[in-house]
Amino acid sequence: MSQSVVEGLVEGVGGVEARRLVLTLYDVFASAYRELYSLVESFDEDLSRGVVDVDEYYREAEDIVRSVYLDAYYLAGRLNEVLVRHPELLRVLPGAAPMQSPDALYKLLGVLAGVLFRIACGFEGPRRGVLVLLGYSYLGLAGGRPLDAVVFTLASIALARGRRDVAAELLRRVDVDLEGVINFACGAVELAKFLEDRGISSIPE
Repeated sequence: MSQSVVEGLVEGVGGVEARRLVLTLYDVFASAYRELYSLVESFDEDLSRGVVDVDEYYREAEDIVRSVYLDAYYLAGRLNEVLVRHPELLRVLPGAAPMQSPDALYKLLGVLAGVLFRIACGFEGPRRGVLVLLGYSYLGLAGGRPLDAVVFTLASIALARGRRDVAAELLRRVDVDLEGVINFACGAVELAKFLEDRGISSIPE
């Protein structure tokens, strides 16, 4: 996935740190897993040409996930190196800190997903869906569901390219409804804000 594709997904996101953190995560994963990089880059190119075989891309995603070993210790170490050099990136994540373990990496991914949901639900139209789906891709990684993470990433790119039909068809492959998942995320955000307004923390320690 070219840098410009990722930048397009986070276009309009308030806060330089939030955008830079998303791009940093992309750099870490893309440098470690070239197969995924190639898959998503090819997908974006096909979207630009207007011809996408959803079945073929889903099969490719399945093959890649089966063949790639997700080394959480390695990823945590690589990301930690960046965060130690640029601690300002963590300002966007409540309670997060540089990490040395997979557990810390998974927590960071989960918290970043929540941050993206909050940002997304401040938008109307396609931008909301693009960021919600990107957030779900991080939840997929945090929850040990790499295939879901890849599918949500592809769907996010499709939505950003104006191909809502492709995004919806991809998500059906993992039994997810596009409208439903966006509405659920924003409903959760509203509930969290409701609780916080009453002094109840929505982020567990």
